[in-house]
Amino acid sequence: MKKKAITWFIKMAWPVVKFVIINFGKEITAFVIEAIKVKVKSKNNAKMEEALKNARNAEISAELTEDQDQKLRFYELAKGYKEEAEYHKRFLSDILDALEESSKEIMETVQQKSSEVNADDVFVLDNKKGELKPVENHKLLE
Repeated sequence: MKKKAITWFIKMAWPVVKFVIINFGKEITAFVIEAIKVKVKSKNNAKMEEALKNARNAEISAELTEDQDQKLRFYELAKGYKEEAEYHKRFLSDILDALEESSKEIMETVQQKSSEVNADDVFVLDNKKGELKPVENHKLLE
């Protein structure tokens, strides 16, 4: 009876389990990639906003001073901060493009690796007792 149940599981239930593994792997991967994008956007936007704030402060300082040399220095400083903000904007665009390209490849790899998982990678048939047992964790990691 146990042997029939095990045979049934491997033939009928394993494809369903495998389907769940594949889709769960894709969902986890998509979640992780999206979380990374959100974190990168947040951090980079904060740096960009800080640079723009510093540029505005330098411009205000330039407008408030009567000294032409200082005015020129403040405007140069503002220009540098604006360039920094532009750098952060380009960096964000580049990193998001790279993440988007990589995510497609990563999703395909996760799907492929998940589809290669076989029942005997997860379960072991104990011939003496006629039972199906989970593979020990250390064997999965090897």
